[in-house]
Amino acid sequence: MITRNLCASRTVFSVLCGGLMALAAHAQTTPTVTTGKATYDPREPISVTFANGPGNAKDWVGIYFQGQTPSSSVPSIYYLYVDGTQAGTDPQTGGTLTFPGLSQAGSYSAFLLENDGYTALASTTFTVAVKPFVLPDHDMYYPDEPISVQFGNGPGNPKDWIGVYMDGQTPGGPESTIWNYVDNTQNGNTGLKEGVVTFPSGLAIAGDWDVFFLLNDGYTILSSNLFKIVDPSTPIVHVDKREYLKGENINVAFTNGPANPKDWIGIYRADAVPSASAALILWKYVDGTGNGNTGVANGVIPFAGGLDAGGEYVAYLLENDGYNPLASEAFTVLNASSSPAKIVSTTPSDASSNLPPVFTFSAKLVNGTTKVDTNTITLKLDGTTVPVQITVDGENTIVQSSSPELPAPNSDHIYQLSFKDNGTPANTITSDIHFKIANYKNVVLPTPIYFENFDAVPEGQLPAGWTEQNFTDVQNPDVDFGNLDSAAYKTWTAVDADRFKGSFVTYSNPDNPQEWEDDYHRVLTPNPFNVLNGKVYTNALASGRFLFSDSGYRNGTAQIAYLFTPDFDLSGKTNVYLSFHSLWEQNQDSSASVEYSIDQGQTWLPIVYMIDPSDVTLVTNTDGSTSIDAVATLTADHGDVAHYADPNTGEDKGGNYGAFIGAQISPALAPFISPRVNDDPAESKRIELFRLPAADNQAKVRFRFAQDGTDSWYFGIDDFGLYSIGESSGAAPTLNVSKAAGNLTIQWDPTVTGYTLEGSTSLSSPNWQAVPGVINNSVTIPTDGAARFFRLRKP
Repeated sequence: MITRNLCASRTVFSVLCGGLMALAAHAQTTPTVTTGKATYDPREPISVTFANGPGNAKDWVGIYFQGQTPSSSVPSIYYLYVDGTQAGTDPQTGGTLTFPGLSQAGSYSAFLLENDGYTALASTTFTVAVKPFVLPDHDMYYPDEPISVQFGNGPGNPKDWIGVYMDGQTPGGPESTIWNYVDNTQNGNTGLKEGVVTFPSGLAIAGDWDVFFLLNDGYTILSSNLFKIVDPSTPIVHVDKREYLKGENINVAFTNGPANPKDWIGIYRADAVPSASAALILWKYVDGTGNGNTGVANGVIPFAGGLDAGGEYVAYLLENDGYNPLASEAFTVLNASSSPAKIVSTTPSDASSNLPPVFTFSAKLVNGTTKVDTNTITLKLDGTTVPVQITVDGENTIVQSSSPELPAPNSDHIYQLSFKDNGTPANTITSDIHFKIANYKNVVLPTPIYFENFDAVPEGQLPAGWTEQNFTDVQNPDVDFGNLDSAAYKTWTAVDADRFKGSFVTYSNPDNPQEWEDDYHRVLTPNPFNVLNGKVYTNALASGRFLFSDSGYRNGTAQIAYLFTPDFDLSGKTNVYLSFHSLWEQNQDSSASVEYSIDQGQTWLPIVYMIDPSDVTLVTNTDGSTSIDAVATLTADHGDVAHYADPNTGEDKGGNYGAFIGAQISPALAPFISPRVNDDPAESKRIELFRLPAADNQAKVRFRFAQDGTDSWYFGIDDFGLYSIGESSGAAPTLNVSKAAGNLTIQWDPTVTGYTLEGSTSLSSPNWQAVPGVINNSVTIPTDGAARFFRLRKP
């Protein structure tokens, strides 16, 4: 008041006073922003103080990587409105906000920004220090689940160590519960500054636990972190890595969800709380779709391409289209690599096994402080350079190559991928990828004795001489091939394979969910492990028409159906085999069997019995190995296995798998029991080949196909054939030799078995040795100018 009055009464000073007052007001209202510390430890909470803001409710503070300019295309790592919320309802001109810590060392900026926009009113910088860290691979584990602990920025002493203690215990007091030196041993032979220590047996006791990174066999704490052991029924979310590069694939595993179709996985920034108003970055329903058709309790949801913005994130399992978090796990997307260009991932990955015989090699390379020189990329398979296709997508380079043509079953191979970057001098980056091909079976079929592909059989009928019998509980007597519950599918019948590309009515209710109606697309699922006559069979196993028996999507207590062939005259035929395309899908309460008879069905001999592994009884032998107890497996009663009333006697039959087979139950059936994977649409889609020793030279050989279930999937067959397959008794096969691009290819008839290709450098003093690398009676070897001789030998 005195100042204002003075200025008002003295005109000569009024302008000066007004100017001073304006300057003072300007000084007092200049927005500022500061952090509580210049340098923070990794994951240490960050406090940011702002003052003299405009006082808008939507003024906000954002944390960015240093060098970034806030904009709609550059997201902040963290943000809060000035009232400390992410709603922004309470105007504030000043205050202090607390943000979660940052895991990535480096320089950052804090901005005070105006009214939900990107006008920077003030900014400051701070640093997250490079310090030792320790990080378990997950936030939560089940009892006895393996635990891996990453550590980094350590001093590199051989006796630095990782110890796990119950929460509240301090190293140097009680002993650690589990521990290892940084070289993952309890000897401490090798000093490491960074690495991973594993505890394969995990921890048995539920509760809160602390993991410590400790100095040189002592109790000086370099870093610590927390995790939990939870009850086995608790929902859990696990990300496959704790740190990702931008654009790197993210896989989110979940366990023990409620299995609602609309449960979902959501990825949010770490400063966001899941809600309708919070910014959702990525999401999928638990069935991996954007529709939420199927409830899944356990699974893995892939997010291809990951996240483009560096920062801190959390993956949540959320309930039933809502925002109730059932489980979560935090992870980081690195803003920039502190290393040169690198190989992020490969398919197959190193040490992969059970690969199909044909696949596509793929690798993802990512730029870091240097960039990939695409002209230097080379890929070798077992030491031989193979062609690649290279695609550059921003900072990522994708390398692809077709797999070798039909590698040998159960064979081991190595890809070696290498490239140089644009560093000065250039770095050479190399990765060896070891992998094993599955022990697949190459089914080689000669001209058949008898063959039936069912294409000429009208729908609803069977081939001439084939018969059926069923004990299916039919609730809908209509014959409607568009309705799986109708009488059309009460037993074995010819059906057009193209029907399974469309939709079916299920349970006689056309209003059932669309995913049910489309579910039998699975009938035509190909199996990449099928190999026929030296070529991978990539098509569905049924085409045209095939024979089909259904149990799934049917009302009624049980579905039981038998299929009988006519008698086949195999007089004079030896080495008899049965082959057919099997379109079986296992369910937990179903079984299928194939048997044959040489006495017109008076007795039956085993070919195969397909049963869920959980219902197969194993016994431990004296040497510690296990074997199948056929009698126990086939006679054990199960409450969910099909049963029926005998139409002649009214006797209740079934309840065990042995009730549906024709062979006499005995221990001798054990080799014929084939456990099959439950609910897998591909695993049991097989080109089957079975030796029939008792069928040789028999005049009356017939077959029996059986299926039993209670709303339990289906069984189909196509390309039924009988074959005589033996070692060649005619002339020896001829070697064919061709030369191209400095290589020599030697091959002979792929259907001929029993021969070994041998080579020698001399005929006058021969030293015949088996030629390695022969696949499907063919091998390609480099020509080196030296004379070599080759022969086929029948051992």
